Amino acid sequence: MKKALLTLALAAFAFAANAQWIIGGQIDFSTAGGTANVEPTAVTNAFSYPATKSIDLTFNPTISYVLNDNMQVGLSLSYTYSTTTNYPNTVAYYNNKEEWTKTTASTFGFAPYFRYYFAQFNKFNFFCEAALGVNITPRSTTHVYTNYLATVDNETKANWSNTSIGLTIVPGVNYRINDNWSADCYIDLAGLYFTHNSRKIFTGDKLDETRNTNNFGLLADASAQRLNAQFGNIRIGINYHF
Repeated sequence: MKKALLTLALAAFAFAANAQWIIGGQIDFSTAGGTANVEPTAVTNAFSYPATKSIDLTFNPTISYVLNDNMQVGLSLSYTYSTTTNYPNTVAYYNNKEEWTKTTASTFGFAPYFRYYFAQFNKFNFFCEAALGVNITPRSTTHVYTNYLATVDNETKANWSNTSIGLTIVPGVNYRINDNWSADCYIDLAGLYFTHNSRKIFTGDKLDETRNTNNFGLLADASAQRLNAQFGNIRIGINYHF
């Protein structure tokens, strides 16, 4: 099994007079996959089959406006694409055939936020940030292919779609490295969150029911693409100031 993980934090930068606007973002990319090798036995020859393969990509641009030394407002957008390919029938590959199931899903999100700096100690600026995040996940698509017994190639949609709305309040600290660079650290192990989740259940293209749930807690992840509570989660971002 081989794995690769790449996280690219795009440096935020400012424009206009007095660096009142800040634009930044983040790109996360991860992939996993490989090959499983089966040793020969008394009745079978050696053969190989693919291991589960996955690709995840998240693009998260942000824009913020500095109101004054203590307050900042902004908007975080996100798009997440994920695909997973499973190979359930190893016997097919022993017979030089194929059988796999590939599921593809996308999630769209946005979160306006407000940040307030409440204390300063040397180069450390402590803040509290409130974000109202919305996540929308349309119905995922599953593509099934097999040529083991007879060639089959079809595509179906999942029987659900999902929409989440969440309000989160988390603390953090900004460290001013120098005149041009600073770092943000969000401490998600302490905060508040409220989420409303709406899941639509389908049979084919017919909507059967909508299930609504509400959650409230003391732990939060304030990013647009993840609205669920996370314990001990610390996020770090790098900013560049013009």
